[in-house]
Amino acid sequence: MTGLLNSNTSNLLPQWYKLFSKEKTYNSIKFYKHWKYIKMLWSIPNTYNKYYNDINYNKLLKSKFILQNNKYFNDFNISSIISNVHILVFINGNFYSELSSYSNNINIKLEYNDNNINFNKNSDIFYHLTESFCYKTYIIDINKDIDEKPIYLLHINDGLSKSTVNILQNRYYINILKNAKTHIIEYFTNKNKYYSYINSINTFIFIHNYATLEYTKLSLENYYSYHFNYKYITISDHAKLNSNIFVIGNKIHKDEMHIKSNGVDTSICANSLSVLSNNSNIIDTNMHHIASNCTSNQLHKAIISNNSKYLFNGMIKITKLASKINSNIFSQGLLLDSTSQFNTKPQIEIYNRKVHCTHGVIISNINYDQIFYLCSRGISYVDAKKIIINASFKEVINKISHYELRKIIFDIFKSLI
Repeated sequence: MTGLLNSNTSNLLPQWYKLFSKEKTYNSIKFYKHWKYIKMLWSIPNTYNKYYNDINYNKLLKSKFILQNNKYFNDFNISSIISNVHILVFINGNFYSELSSYSNNINIKLEYNDNNINFNKNSDIFYHLTESFCYKTYIIDINKDIDEKPIYLLHINDGLSKSTVNILQNRYYINILKNAKTHIIEYFTNKNKYYSYINSINTFIFIHNYATLEYTKLSLENYYSYHFNYKYITISDHAKLNSNIFVIGNKIHKDEMHIKSNGVDTSICANSLSVLSNNSNIIDTNMHHIASNCTSNQLHKAIISNNSKYLFNGMIKITKLASKINSNIFSQGLLLDSTSQFNTKPQIEIYNRKVHCTHGVIISNINYDQIFYLCSRGISYVDAKKIIINASFKEVINKISHYELRKIIFDIFKSLI
């Protein structure tokens, strides 16, 4: 995608610079470092990144962009999809404490002009634009005395019209402090199902020693929206992570996740499930093992139909000092018609012999032998097809430990078939 951004194909860069120049955020070291790199990417020919050229960004790159992120929805039903949660409400990227309800063991604060530089030269243009122009960072600290109720981050976003694309940029630091154990649920939705916006989010999560995080993301934004989420997760000694991402909706959706296992004896589970219909989704993961005696397992599945495109890029890197690692990555695509695409690129870099590392891919159509078998038992063709697709859903959804949330997400996906 980065290679598509040049002066001949897009007016994105000058538009964004003009819009954000009014914010007066250009005195930070962070801005100059990223902006210099953006200008370099701008001049690179289209062949720079062949992998992302499969996604059609033309409509987005040639859009008319606007900047309207302080909208307040006083008639929106502020509630959780599950009961008994701590709820934090963000509307177009802004936190509203008066709409939120959470305990004193969750500390949230806002910092401006953050000069902490996170520079990933292998990421795309929207990551660098967010790091350049996003002048505020929400910092969320979760301490060890937190109760068992999940923390529900409700993100309500919106545009102003179908003919313009509203720019929303967000930056979060989430600290799971030593010995804390919590479940974070991020739910993305919108007020108007026809208005267009681009939601670009850079999230930094730090899981400290002996801490446990279960992370569930549910993205149900409208078809006219664009979603780019870049996560950088650092895991310390004896910490655990169970991450599950569920995607429905956006015209283009991307989740890029970088997990760095810095500590010994860590346990990591990272999964995703996408249902696509006439849209595109990119799942990009980078699992980096630095310390010993760790495990990581990934499962990424997609149900694809109606001229959709799914791209999965997964990297496992094990350093010389990381021995006794058990790391696996598996992707699976179920194609419901001949117009859709599932592209996968698993990669492994191993610099230590005392490891066990595997990767696998399955790409298939509906198995008509299975449908025939079910139909021979008196089940209709339509119901037989639904049973097979629902079985594919369950493998990822069952990774969620929260029973009520697991049931609700399954019902949401089941209603799509």
